[in-house]
Amino acid sequence: MSDFSIHGLAAQTVNQAADMNNRLSRAEEIIKSNKQASPDNDDAITKACADMESLFIYQLFKEMRATIPKSGFISGGRAEEVYRSMLDSELAKELAKRNDLGLASMLRSQLRKEIAKKP
Repeated sequence: MSDFSIHGLAAQTVNQAADMNNRLSRAEEIIKSNKQASPDNDDAITKACADMESLFIYQLFKEMRATIPKSGFISGGRAEEVYRSMLDSELAKELAKRNDLGLASMLRSQLRKEIAKKP
């Protein structure tokens, strides 16, 4: 694997993490503000939690693929790496939508408890 491909994949992961951090920061702002929960706030929290679950699943896929040894017999090179990364990202989003893992629902319930604690 060349340095270029490693940096490209790392940059993509960093961008996804930064986007996730922005969404979670927005959810945190909602909690810190003393506003009552509203449908708009609940939608933002739900979206942030779903994105967090999606990112977690993507990282699981990424680490699982890293354990598979590459034979070098058939190598797609950079194009294959980009394709697999995009495929893993989309699969992670779809799995997060199914809510089978339950991470998003656990995060959402914890965030709702924090909102309920606010006076």
